[in-house]
Amino acid sequence: MKIFRAVTRGEILMIDVIHHGNASRHPDLLDKQFRLRHEIFVRERGWTSFDVDGAYERDQYDDDAAIYLVAADDHGGVAGGFRLYPTVLPHMLSEQFAALVEGAVIRRSDVLELTRFAMRKSERRSRHYFELLVAIQEYGTMEGLSGFTSVINPLRIPILQGFGFEIEPLGLPSMIDGEATIAVLFHVNEQCHARVRDKVDIRDTVFGATPTFRRTA
Repeated sequence: MKIFRAVTRGEILMIDVIHHGNASRHPDLLDKQFRLRHEIFVRERGWTSFDVDGAYERDQYDDDAAIYLVAADDHGGVAGGFRLYPTVLPHMLSEQFAALVEGAVIRRSDVLELTRFAMRKSERRSRHYFELLVAIQEYGTMEGLSGFTSVINPLRIPILQGFGFEIEPLGLPSMIDGEATIAVLFHVNEQCHARVRDKVDIRDTVFGATPTFRRTA
């Protein structure tokens, strides 16, 4: 069953890959992305310890190693996005949530951590939301990755599986700050990539004509 309409010829898809090497070319998008994160994580979810100047949400992993996939909306704003971070460096799962993992935390150059997935309220389940779902698999495939670790609410697992994702729990769920939380591994492979595209009916690349990727291996 298709979940979203096909992207028509000529329709512009606008996901930018922003990292330390090209951040100077995207100051406005980065600013709006951190403002959106403040709206979602500080105002909506109450993560006040990450408030910066009452306008931005940042933590210690918003450094030169971070990679941001940002979906611009049709009016120059930011519809949503997420952050990727090398698991070979100290990262959120290894430093804050290692107890959620049964055994050793994954630390490999072909696995990145995916965090801070945020969508503006008006864009949830919009075209941009589905583009970002495809972007997870497309970016992983282009970078030669095998997966992304993340910490999510376990209720999200069947929803994301419904979009075609292959998700492996890394441990048992636990209550953290009153919310059920589980560490997972999102697998990246051609079959999963194709399933996600089929579910949301997006055939072409969700990045620009000449996306600037950052080699992660």
